[in-house]
Amino acid sequence: MPPPSAPSSAPLYKETPADMINIADFEEHARRTLSKKAWAYYFSASDDMFSKVFNHDVFAKVFFRPRIFRDVSKVDTSSSIFGVSTTLPIFVSPAALARLAHPDGEKAIARACGKQGILQMISNNASLKYPDITSAKISSEQPFAFQLYVQNERSRSVEQLKDVVATGCRAVVLTLDAPTPGKRELDERVGREEVRESGLADEDDDSEPLSASSGLGDKEAAGGGVGRALFQGTAGDLVWDDLLWLKSLLPVDMKIILKGLQSVEDVVLAAEQRDPKTGLKLVDGVIISNHGGRAIDGAPAPLMVLEELRLYAPQVFKQLEIYIDGGIQRGTDVVKALCLGATQVGIGRPALYALAGGFGESGVYRAIQILREEVETAMRLVGATSITQLGPHFVNTSQLDAIIGPSPATAAASLEACTKAKL
Repeated sequence: MPPPSAPSSAPLYKETPADMINIADFEEHARRTLSKKAWAYYFSASDDMFSKVFNHDVFAKVFFRPRIFRDVSKVDTSSSIFGVSTTLPIFVSPAALARLAHPDGEKAIARACGKQGILQMISNNASLKYPDITSAKISSEQPFAFQLYVQNERSRSVEQLKDVVATGCRAVVLTLDAPTPGKRELDERVGREEVRESGLADEDDDSEPLSASSGLGDKEAAGGGVGRALFQGTAGDLVWDDLLWLKSLLPVDMKIILKGLQSVEDVVLAAEQRDPKTGLKLVDGVIISNHGGRAIDGAPAPLMVLEELRLYAPQVFKQLEIYIDGGIQRGTDVVKALCLGATQVGIGRPALYALAGGFGESGVYRAIQILREEVETAMRLVGATSITQLGPHFVNTSQLDAIIGPSPATAAASLEACTKAKL
């Protein structure tokens, strides 16, 4: 059972980051202090928000198998992501419009990540320009990755990547799970309220519903919510062959990470992508993600897909680095994902929530520190002293496996058929 929700009323004293005991505390603090518009955009997910909620709830389907009589007085949480050393197996996922929570926005996240020694993936729809965000780095060696939404006007993406490459970037994170925006109803309701309050729409407005591909004016963009407005111009025609186009725009040593894979079949296909001329692989890693439940409701939780990979296509863990994001709220969640084969896990909303209420950099720093302490505690209590020791022997996945399906034989046949058909 999840813990009861925090009281809805604000405390009588001014809260500080030190008052936050867990990641849920940051969410509750953000709910009380963010503007209605910012809260709606950050919190909202598609349709009935089933996938958003299940992203976290599914972790309860995995149980630990702790081992005793082990010296766990010291634990090592150091890790790496596409060749970049980090102090934790955690990164900050691309999260748009951080300045809705704090004036420093993504720069505050960058400083906190630098001080904590983890990687920040900068959103394509950040509220500050990429060079401005990276200028907040605490050292010349601090790494960043850039999330890319390819635009219908490809020239815009080409110019965008030129700026990113010139500024310095370790990887491009090509996001693929939202070729069209999901129906984020809370975000849309607040958008409609803004339109009506502004006088741009009458109370009896019964205009036609907006299609995701329609050109939106000011009235319609606001009425569709922040999320829908951000996705205007995003290409919906990408195919596997476009990886060659993307690779041609990047330095040889810059990695390509695919974000938003939600099936075993697609992860297998990602691992198989090669440059036909050189034979070199085109994909260095994948982020299993359903966009935080913000794309299609009913998408599988990332932890489910991770376990499917472990059961039905274990070879991909030797071919690619596998990451997940979505639903991570505890250090125990991180450790469970690592036990099932994840290289690292990402946090998105927690970083945004941690900015709110004036917290800024210190809030994000505190949120990462909370997760660090929880990861260390979980490792000690299961009997592991380093990230490399974590594995499936530390967890019981019988409840998770019961809801996954299909059988290994069916899955293998499906993989073989899709591979041959290039699907």
